[in-house]
Formats: sequence, structure tokens, C-alpha cells
Amino acid sequence: MTDKNVSFSESSVLYLKARTVAITVISGILQNHGSLSTQLSKHVGRVSNDHQPKLKEMCFGVCRWFPKLNSIALSMLQQPFEEDDYDLYAALLIGLYQIEYMDTPDHAAVNEAVEATKELNKDWAGKLINAVLRRYLRECDDIVASIESMPSVEYVHPKWLVKRIKKHWPAHLETIVDANNSHPPMCIRVNQRHVSRETAIDILTEQGIDTEKGDFSPVSLYLKKPVRVNQLPNFDFGYFSVQDESAQLAAFLLDLSNGEKVLDACAAPGGKTGHLLERKDIALTAVELESWRLDKINENLERLDLTADVICADVCDLDSWWDGQFFDKILLDAPCSATGVIRRNPDIKINRKPNDVVELTVIQKNILETVWKTLAPGGQLLYATCSILEEENTLQIEHFLENHVDAIEKELSLPDDCGIKVAHGRQLLPQQQSHDGFYYCLLEKSV
Repeated sequence: MTDKNVSFSESSVLYLKARTVAITVISGILQNHGSLSTQLSKHVGRVSNDHQPKLKEMCFGVCRWFPKLNSIALSMLQQPFEEDDYDLYAALLIGLYQIEYMDTPDHAAVNEAVEATKELNKDWAGKLINAVLRRYLRECDDIVASIESMPSVEYVHPKWLVKRIKKHWPAHLETIVDANNSHPPMCIRVNQRHVSRETAIDILTEQGIDTEKGDFSPVSLYLKKPVRVNQLPNFDFGYFSVQDESAQLAAFLLDLSNGEKVLDACAAPGGKTGHLLERKDIALTAVELESWRLDKINENLERLDLTADVICADVCDLDSWWDGQFFDKILLDAPCSATGVIRRNPDIKINRKPNDVVELTVIQKNILETVWKTLAPGGQLLYATCSILEEENTLQIEHFLENHVDAIEKELSLPDDCGIKVAHGRQLLPQQQSHDGFYYCLLEKSV
């Protein structure tokens, strides 16, 4: 179905309504066919430029509030939708989101959801969708009150994750969930090869872009109002990169010197790769398992006019990529549950499961054990995750140290108010209007 409001310049292309594409994206996530970012990148081009913000708002919004919306919907349905009808369930969830969180008129939200059943060639569901949404309009206060004690409603997080956060961070539960449920701020990294942070502030201010300095990364700036990256002056020439402040710390914690041989394991999408190269003139090897993610690394390097040896390989298969020459420094940004960046990836609330964490800890252990072999005596390895779960972080390092007499934990060069000192390393928790959740621990190989 074409969108009646497509601009003249786009009239030769048959664009779909934002809601129609949002149903496709959300139903794909419900069926675990890919992450929100993957689904959106695949389908966003089917919507006109003017309507892409609406598409993203519906998709991010449904995922962000899914635990609550899902609990509300299930409380009104006699039985859940079958997997073949997840597109209908997506339409229902979008309708609930529009009623609760968007400025869509109630009658329009209902009518659009009913109309979607016809577009999906499932007219039989129109009466059901209509009845559920209209009941919610009549009884919303009572419906929410009847389920508000459920963790999924009270905290808008899956029950298992609420239990983990209460266990690991009982004093910080409210802070964490509030940050996870919020819209993340836009943070940029200033490339000091081109310009100082102070000068960058002046350049941005001249363009009407107001910023605030980050507290911990000396090259971080928070934009008071997000903009498209192409609105950042000289973005295409590498003056700025979009990167959360906590992620920017990696290139400073791994204290580099010119001429060093450095490994960036699990390198995609390449933000830290670029930052390491901005910091010093080093010989950097970037290894990434997924071939489709290498393009993003190379795009970043090309824009920054920097060079690295980018290799597609399983980092645990040393014979496939390592030439036997030891590295002076290693950044291991390990695959993880991403529970520190839920606000940027709210689909984690839908598809991340407890068993995923178990599997990820095994992967982390194997990668850490393997890349340690490539580190030169006296060299340093920075272990990092965007997780807030102990088993992926401090407990992972504890196990490693118990089994490696040649590993020495080093103090991180961070101010005391940056994150929380834990048994091993430092844990940053997500903060509203500030940094994401991140974990760091620095290890040195004894000579």
C-alpha cells in the first residue's frame, strides 16, 4: 500500500505506511529473526524519508515498553496469538503504544490497527483487535491496576532481568531501570587529530548545535538536542564520531604508545578501532567474526582517513589470522548480554533470555583465554563489556586470574566517581542524560 503523503521528489517510488513497515519489523523481532537495528536497516528504505522518524518511534517504543504492553495485551486476550499471527500481535502492540505514548488520537490508533488486519489479509481478526483496543480505552486504569505489581509492568523489564539487577545492584535498581527506559542522549567523540574539544564546541555552536562536556572522557560532548550525523560540521572528514562516553574510555584506559602493535578483538562496528588509531600512531589489527559487519569497520576507517589490518575470522581460531607476532596491547570488547545499553537496543527486553547469558560467558572465557596467548610479556589487555551482570564481568575476571599466574590486575586510570569499584575492575551503570552501562578491567602479562 502506498503512502498518500509521499513528497513529490519521491513519487516515483512506491513507499509503504510507517505502521505497515513497523508491523513487519516488530513481528520479525517477536519471531527472533534479527535485532531491532538489523530489522530497521533492512526495512527503513520502504518508508518515505518524512515518515522514517514515525517508523523508528513506533519500533523503538514498542520494544522499549514491550514488557508492559505485552502484559496488558495478554491480560485482555483469552489466549496468545500463534506464531503465524505475530504480525497481528505486532499491530495490536503498536495500537496500544500509540494510545499510551504517542499523540495519535485514540480513534485513529484503533482504526489503523483494524485497517492493518485487512492489509495483512486477515480480516477475521479485525473485530478482535477492535474489541481489545476499545476495551483498553474504557478500562485502562483498572487493567493496569490489576497487573501493576508484576515486575514487567512496574519496572518495564522482563522478570528474570529484574531479579538479576536486584541481586547484583539492589541499591541501584531504580537508577538502572529508569535509565534503561529512557531515550539515550546523543554523545559524540571529538577527533583531536583535527580539532580540540574547546574548538569543537565553538564550531558546533556556530551551527546552532548546543553541547555539554562529558565528565569522564576528555573528547566527549553531549548534544542537548540530537541531530542527524550529516548535520555535524565536517563529519564526513572525520572531525566527529557518534560514540557513548563510556565506550570512549577504552582508548584512554589502554594507554597506548606510538609504534605499538595492537589487537582490537571483536572489533565491529569499529568505533573503538577508530578511536585507538586517533589516539596514537599504532599498527592495529582488527578481527571480526561476522563478514557483513566488516563493511561498517572499513567505512569508519575510510571516513576517519585511518588504516588498520581488518580481518574476518574467528578470533579463537589463531591459525586462521594470527601471524605469531605478539601484541603489545589488546582491547577485548567481548560479546555480551548488552544489558548496559538496553536503552539503545530495547529489543533486548524481548529476546534476551537467561540462558543467553550462560552461553555468552562461555564465549567470553574462550576468547579471553585465546587472545591472552597473543599478548607479549609485559603487555596489557583491556577486558570490556557493555553488560552490568557480574558473571560476564568481575566473576569472569576472577575465574581468569585464578587460572593464570601470569596475569596481574592493574589499576584503571579513572576518577573515583566514574562508575563503581568492584572486586575486579570498574562497573559503570547506565545514567539518564549521561553514559551507558559498561565494564572495564585491565590485565598485564608478567614478564
